[in-house]
Amino acid sequence: MKKYLLILAFAIAFMANGQEIRKTGQFTKETSPFEVTKKLESMGKFIFGRMKVPERAEVPEGKTVDLAIGIFKSRNAPAKDPLVLCAGGPGLSYLDDFVPGFAGELGDLFLEDRDVVIVESRGLKYSDPFLIIPDIKALQLSLLDKNISADETIDLYLDILKKAYDRFTVQGIDLSAVNSKEIANEIAYVMTQLGYDKFAMFGSSYGSEVVQNMLMYHPKRVSSAVLNGVVDIYRSGYDMHSGMVEALEEAFSAVDNSPVLTAAYPDLKERFLNKVSELNVRPDTLNLMYGPTGEEYKVLLNGDRIALWLFYQMYFNTQLPKSLDRISRGDYTEIISNPGLIFPIPEFSTGLSLSVFLSGTYDVKPEHIMEGSEYEELIKGASLSTFGPYFYKEAIKVWPVQQRSSPQKFYSQAPLLLLGGKFDHLCKPSYATQLAEEQGNATLFLFDDVVHSPVDKGPCAIMMMKEFYDDPSKVPDNSCMQAFSHEYQVP
Repeated sequence: MKKYLLILAFAIAFMANGQEIRKTGQFTKETSPFEVTKKLESMGKFIFGRMKVPERAEVPEGKTVDLAIGIFKSRNAPAKDPLVLCAGGPGLSYLDDFVPGFAGELGDLFLEDRDVVIVESRGLKYSDPFLIIPDIKALQLSLLDKNISADETIDLYLDILKKAYDRFTVQGIDLSAVNSKEIANEIAYVMTQLGYDKFAMFGSSYGSEVVQNMLMYHPKRVSSAVLNGVVDIYRSGYDMHSGMVEALEEAFSAVDNSPVLTAAYPDLKERFLNKVSELNVRPDTLNLMYGPTGEEYKVLLNGDRIALWLFYQMYFNTQLPKSLDRISRGDYTEIISNPGLIFPIPEFSTGLSLSVFLSGTYDVKPEHIMEGSEYEELIKGASLSTFGPYFYKEAIKVWPVQQRSSPQKFYSQAPLLLLGGKFDHLCKPSYATQLAEEQGNATLFLFDDVVHSPVDKGPCAIMMMKEFYDDPSKVPDNSCMQAFSHEYQVP
């Protein structure tokens, strides 16, 4: 009897959800959990699968994480190095971000003679573990019709986060192994197991931090790289909201230094900041639609929610004076049409985001949160997105991940193309400029009338990327950038 029980136990251990348990490093094809054109799958031009990789690279025989991987195969025989894609956030699925585009026009452009690989990092939607915390979304929705202070709201978040941290820890998840270095390590491991020695990379926003970690720790693997919206890997968690204030100050200064703008937007800074304070005492009421569900919610529009909305808007809004003036006058048209971060981000991995940022953001100082300044109230409100140093200085108490050692300075031999927006409040142009100066083989283009992501502003940056990847030894033609010009509009 014992013999049969042992056989049964082995069989159960050998099968998981009807599938053979995979060895570490083994890529196993599976049916794609998202829609990809049947033609691509039938031609073998898109492959979805999974791979177990070491949770910590320095312990190759230790615990593993289970990564989802999407591979677009080249249309013809691959003649160029494969391209690895890393999205921003962090917190949203890489596969959801990139697969639709590369199954269509982008694929036609980039897949002629190279493979494209998308590694869904640990903590994201299709990988295991998926570090989503549904109670955060539920809390955010439940608070929409309430007016409580930013500090009280953060306390409610912390209670949920502590329970989630304990739950993940009991499940055996090492949250201190969820950081940019290990995400870079897992990409290097996956590409080795897939048979790719060298590869090109694309990193947008947070993805540019992953690319920089690859250049630090696996420099010989990267043949070329494009960084779109260049994160300052030494200060990203600290500057998140001070950069917001700098961008606002630049906009207010532009208004003050232009007679035309001053006439159109008189006393703009004072009126806007006063409006934020007033709304925190006496909020207005709006009916806003939550896009993912189509459900309408009654929302008390206080100053904190204005700050939340503004932080998201500043990713792409190059007409801040017009937007701030509207809000100051009680015109909420823009908020109604696009509520942004007033609502939760669907399927967002809060656990991944926190672990990544808290691993490098510990000693928050007063200047990081504009303490004592006229912007302090605005910064507190913006922190309710669960981003930024004001939130992090509290979150670390209940999400105590180990701090990474400070990132090393690196010098890349690989050709780099850096793309940025001149109005970027999060990935400051000054850092992209500094990084380009530090690297021996880097080219930087800063786009006028662009905030965070030149690649999302049409074909210009995309065609420059294509030209660069095809021949990284040449500076791509940037004549299309002449179409980007900026001036502040008046009503």
